[in-house]
Amino acid sequence: NMNLCLRSHFGSRCSLFPSGTLDIMSSAAAQAAKATLENRDLDDSWQLPDGNVKRGKALFKKHCAQCHSMYPDGRNIIGTSQGPTMFNVCGRVSGEEAVGRARPNEFGDTLNDKSRQVVWTDAALMNYMRDPSRTSGGPVTMNFEGIKDVQTRVDIVQFLHTLTWDNPAMLETKWLR
Repeated sequence: NMNLCLRSHFGSRCSLFPSGTLDIMSSAAAQAAKATLENRDLDDSWQLPDGNVKRGKALFKKHCAQCHSMYPDGRNIIGTSQGPTMFNVCGRVSGEEAVGRARPNEFGDTLNDKSRQVVWTDAALMNYMRDPSRTSGGPVTMNFEGIKDVQTRVDIVQFLHTLTWDNPAMLETKWLR
C-alpha cells in the first residue's frame, strides 16, 4: 500500500488516509519527499496502492477521454478517438491496439517501434502519465503534458483496472457514463 511505499522511502512523516487521499505532512522534508515521489521513475516492483475508482473515472474523462476510448470497440462518445482504446490496457503491449482514427505517426508513434514497446504495467502507466515523452523514449506530439500528482495517477490506474471483461459492471451500459 501507499503507506509502506512512502514510509520505505521517506520515513514516518507520510500517511494515507482511509479515503485514499495522499496526505503528506507540511514540513519541508515531507514536501521534498512528495516532489521526489512525483518526479521519480517507478520500476515494475512498485505496488499500486489503493485508489478511488470513482474519482479515477472522473479524472480519466478529464485528462484522457478526449482522445482515448473506454470501450472494447474503440468508440469514443466524449472525444475524438485519436488514441487507442484504454479498455483492457493493463498488461497490454504498446502498439498492439489500433490507434483510433489517427493517421500513422500523427502522435509520435515511438511506442509502436518494436525496440521501444512498453508493457503497460501499473508502474509504466504511472510513469507515462507523469511524463509521456520520457516513457516513450522519443517525441510525443499528443496534447498531453503529463500529470504530476501521484494520487491522481493512482486513481486513474485503478479505474483502468476496471476496464476489462472480468468486471461484471462492464456489462451494464451505465458503467462507462
